[in-house]
Amino acid sequence: MRTTTTSHYLFIIICFFSFSIYQAQIKISETPQWVVQQTYEKEPDIDLKEISYGLLTLLSDEQIHIPKKERYIRYVQKITDNVGVQDGSAVSINFDPTYQELYLHKITVFREGKIINKLNVNDFQTIRQESNAESYIYDGSLNAIANLADIRNGDIMDVSYTIKGFNPIHGSHFSVATSLNDFQPVGKINFYLISKNTLQYKTINSDIQPQKGTYNGYLTYHWQTTLTEKPTFEDNMPSWYLPYQNVFVTDYKSWNDVVNWALTVYEDELKPSHALKTKIDQIKHSYDNEGGRISATLKFVQDDIRYLGLESGIGAYKPFSPNKVLEQRFGDCKDKSWLMVTMLRHMDIEAYPVLINSVYGESLHQFLPSPKVFDHVVVKVVDSTDNNFFYDPTISNQFGSYKSVAFPNYSKALVIKKGNTSLEQITSKSEDLVEVFDTFDLPSVGGFGTLNIMTVYRDAEADAMRSYYKSSSLSSMRKDFKNYYDKLYDGVEVLKDPIFDDDSLANKILVEESYKINDIWTQMLADDKNITVEFSPYSISDVFISPNDKERKTPFALYYPTHKKHQITVKLPQRWSLAKDDISVNSKSFDFSMKAKMNPSRDILYLNYEYRNKHSFVNPEDFDDYYTKIKEVEQIIAYYIYIPKSESKNRSFQKPLLSDEMASTVTTIIFLIIGVVALIVIGLVIFVIRSNNN
Repeated sequence: MRTTTTSHYLFIIICFFSFSIYQAQIKISETPQWVVQQTYEKEPDIDLKEISYGLLTLLSDEQIHIPKKERYIRYVQKITDNVGVQDGSAVSINFDPTYQELYLHKITVFREGKIINKLNVNDFQTIRQESNAESYIYDGSLNAIANLADIRNGDIMDVSYTIKGFNPIHGSHFSVATSLNDFQPVGKINFYLISKNTLQYKTINSDIQPQKGTYNGYLTYHWQTTLTEKPTFEDNMPSWYLPYQNVFVTDYKSWNDVVNWALTVYEDELKPSHALKTKIDQIKHSYDNEGGRISATLKFVQDDIRYLGLESGIGAYKPFSPNKVLEQRFGDCKDKSWLMVTMLRHMDIEAYPVLINSVYGESLHQFLPSPKVFDHVVVKVVDSTDNNFFYDPTISNQFGSYKSVAFPNYSKALVIKKGNTSLEQITSKSEDLVEVFDTFDLPSVGGFGTLNIMTVYRDAEADAMRSYYKSSSLSSMRKDFKNYYDKLYDGVEVLKDPIFDDDSLANKILVEESYKINDIWTQMLADDKNITVEFSPYSISDVFISPNDKERKTPFALYYPTHKKHQITVKLPQRWSLAKDDISVNSKSFDFSMKAKMNPSRDILYLNYEYRNKHSFVNPEDFDDYYTKIKEVEQIIAYYIYIPKSESKNRSFQKPLLSDEMASTVTTIIFLIIGVVALIVIGLVIFVIRSNNN
């Protein structure tokens, strides 16, 4: 029988009251008087073949009364296919209960000329969805969700509500961003602002200007589009590229205003707790140079303070006290960064928190000044020789000198330093070199081969490999590695488990692997007389991207930074006549080289490849050059040796019915049987001879 404990009852009571509180924050009210009512077309001139998921948006309406701190939302959607009923019948509204309240105005269905009221506050449930929980970020926001009954294909859903309350961390400041089109055509998009102050605004991919006016002594800004066209989407667009018709609005006049706001958030008048002071003194006295102190502080914050973000309300912007972060031994990016900055400053090392956009860093200069354009915080350190270094305290298991610690390609950033007026371009100092050394041994033509691999990872590549092997079991790594080579060759067998050698001081990891490849010789395509072996620098093939189309309107993303060297040594079964190659392909975006030579006295083939990216993307105007040069690389990147099938000494070049091991076993058994039969025959002969003599 299950027993209910007091703590269980307490949990139920807490959940009940929490649910009641959240329900109390969902109310029904009339549409605010300041809202400008919008009309829409029930049958807009839009090709339904361009509509996805069976939902056509007839109206998308967003209106904000900045002095009242109210945001009105209305959307009208038509279900154009039965697949749209699933999503069309669900209403989901996100808000933060620590400073916001939700007011529902209207939920109606227009069907066959009739309007059906679907608004019932009791249909709503509030849940904490925590969409970033997998990243250990909990923002405390709620989703008010209602699944409406009796929704049918052809219905028009009309939903409107207002969310009251702005995050108090922003004080009197305001900024917002929206778009004037969507991933598919929309009947009408409306964006309307009421402001006490003059606002800066900017549009991207559009020349639409707002209509300006007044309302009750306030300023108004109004953008509106109809029959919008979807943006241009192409394969492999960079994540930072802005394809939509974006609108940015802010009352921050410059990036310096954002810095001044951030200086009030990162208050630098902390008296370290006993525990924090002890930790600072320990590092300070353990290292007699600033480089050692910087490295030790970074390692401590990265590896001993676990990542966990509790970002409800002002917690989305304001870090916890470093004393508290040390005590609880967890924190998010701003908590860990501010702890590191505080510790370094108490060692008289110059350090600053840095605001980052982890996705849109490359296009950050296109945004208007606002704290809302950032989603990450890192650290800038200036050493005694005025060299600048950037560190990300949320990355763990990083090694190397303080001058060579790898830093992601975040591109542009805002350093929180008094007097700073602009974004700073961050240039990666790490090379991220990967060197691969393959040694193939081919004992006979048409037989099996062995492959021994040594791979050396450096900088960020070493960090990534270290994270992989620390979080994986040996059996899972063995399986992952084998699966990788199974895609390159048939009949791959693992000869020994992968070996990892981690040189943390140099931040270099060496991995050794060994395989037997039973079917390394294959039939040549369109040539049944020859068999062949292919050698390819797979480490390079993994990172260079070949486009399908030659024409390009948007940037083309590249893996960056990338520097690969791949050396292949092949021990041939006999002397081969091979030409010497020395080929280079150079473009505005990358450099590639391939060299091949034979050592005829030892029957060894040497192949050397190198590939390096120059940029993280290709501009449309440079794409023709990239396309042409990458196609040249495709023609030469793989190297083949071939020989007539008749030269195969070990076996007929047909796929064997038995593996080599099984064939060997069968052969042994056959010889044993023959031997036994021979002994029996000999015995019978001797028996007959003796019988005749008698």
